Amino acid sequence: MHRRWLLPLLLGPLLLATGPVSAEPRLQNRVESFDVSGATVDTIRASLNRHRQHSANRVEWHFNWESTPGQCRITEVRTEVSVTLHQPRLLPDPQRPASVQQQWDAYLLALQAHQEGHVELALNSAREIERAIMALPPASSCDQLQASANATGGRLQEQLAADDREYDKRTQQGTLDGAHFP
Repeated sequence: MHRRWLLPLLLGPLLLATGPVSAEPRLQNRVESFDVSGATVDTIRASLNRHRQHSANRVEWHFNWESTPGQCRITEVRTEVSVTLHQPRLLPDPQRPASVQQQWDAYLLALQAHQEGHVELALNSAREIERAIMALPPASSCDQLQASANATGGRLQEQLAADDREYDKRTQQGTLDGAHFP
């Protein structure tokens, strides 16, 4: 009989707590392929240079607030990370030597690892946006709170763009990690 009440007694305080809520960022990852052709390193490199596209990411934030007389406070923050990765797809060529294909395969693996670095930067930025918006103090009006939350998210979104540029600079667009086709 005592067991019946143990779970509600243990969980009761957790169920009654109504503190601020944030969640792990939601990731929407889309891969768009573009065709590259050639049988030799030089023809593949030329095709890659002609068709190359850069990947992109975006963080969106959404929040809820609670309004009481004289103040408004954040109660929940959610973020969504949208990433579009542009992946080269090497078309088959019966004239391509196995050694050139092996170089391509190694390049593609390194490129994917480099792109995952950009995804991690975006996810970390989304987490920081959630933390920063949740940490905002109550405002005297919900309009002020909304403006403050959006300014905070926008500032951190700009920081993500700077972090992406720094990552590419530090890795020489992934070259130092092997994401360079000879």
